[in-house]
Amino acid sequence: MNEEWTRKSLGEVCEILDSRRKPITKRNRVAGPYPYYGATGVLDYVDGYIFDELLVLIGEDGAKWGAGDNTAYAVEGKCWVNNHAHVIRPNRNVMLDSWVIYYLNTTDLAPFISGLTVPKLNQGRLREIPIPIPPLPEQERIVAILNEAFTGIDTVVANTEKNLANARELFDEFVVSSLKDNSREWTTLGELSERMEYGSSSKSAGDGLVPVLRMGNIARGRFSWSDLKYSSNPSEIEKYKLDCNDVLFNRTNSPELVGKTAIYKGEKEAIFAGYLIRIHRNKALLDPDFLCYFLNSSLAMNYGRSVMSSSVNQANINATKLKSYPMPALSIDEQQSLVEIFEEFSSETQRLEVIYQQKLTALAELKQSLLQKAFSGELTANVAEASVEEATA
Repeated sequence: MNEEWTRKSLGEVCEILDSRRKPITKRNRVAGPYPYYGATGVLDYVDGYIFDELLVLIGEDGAKWGAGDNTAYAVEGKCWVNNHAHVIRPNRNVMLDSWVIYYLNTTDLAPFISGLTVPKLNQGRLREIPIPIPPLPEQERIVAILNEAFTGIDTVVANTEKNLANARELFDEFVVSSLKDNSREWTTLGELSERMEYGSSSKSAGDGLVPVLRMGNIARGRFSWSDLKYSSNPSEIEKYKLDCNDVLFNRTNSPELVGKTAIYKGEKEAIFAGYLIRIHRNKALLDPDFLCYFLNSSLAMNYGRSVMSSSVNQANINATKLKSYPMPALSIDEQQSLVEIFEEFSSETQRLEVIYQQKLTALAELKQSLLQKAFSGELTANVAEASVEEATA
């Protein structure tokens, strides 16, 4: 840290206004024009307000506090804040709002978090967080450099994310058009399947003998083997053990994600959880890879949205509705020919996705690098400009 800077605790340089917060249960909220904030941002809009000024909010619980997780954010004007976000008013004679936001969002706050079941940044620990305090003109200089650099980075991030979305949309359009162009007749998934099977409803554990694949493990038609739960129950393992080329359909999720599907390729022994349905297809009539491509296409996803049952933030497509999905009536040979074409197109799409994801990762790392330089007193306009030019070239 620069020798001319001081270091204070957050409680010394901020007024904490948590006592003015007031939660409103969803059923008691009356719709209105004023934002209702929680730990991570706007939750709703209500007809009243309890604050009317420029303030900084910091997640108390239900947030993430790692470096780069953006747990702090600014609010301005009339608003309501519930009890899941701390409310602070920086002493603006010694510290800019943007300075404290940038600092908190680049700092790993894990040492200040308590609670295992429900992690929480309580007010006492919030007050203890140390923060470097340069003179105000120095803060203004550094914040101006960060604002300009981050504006450029955010523009590149938005363009990269758009390119990534375009690549995925182009692949989906190709799959849908291929299905429609090659389908003279249509049938239903039920006609091509023997039965549907729900997964295990037993509670899984943090460790055990066999992974239990859940809806969160489905990623782009395959299974992610991170964030796993496990089972050691012999009868459960025997009953729900997966076989290579089993296709699993996510029957319960948010309205945007319900219906996503993955194919199991025997990567390692596993069973499946109750929010998934194993489709026991007629192997003489339905290719597993073709089925997976079909169910992940917008053609199938749109049909799913037309038949799903919805409640608050959750949707369900049961086995009966799944069997009703209209499907192209193609021979196994025709299905497998299309799969070969889809695989080739998919490989190119995945290659582009890797490039775009690597760029997004590099840009996120650049932000963290600039912030670290900023709070160690090493950031200059030339350093920021050169770093951004190199990363966005």
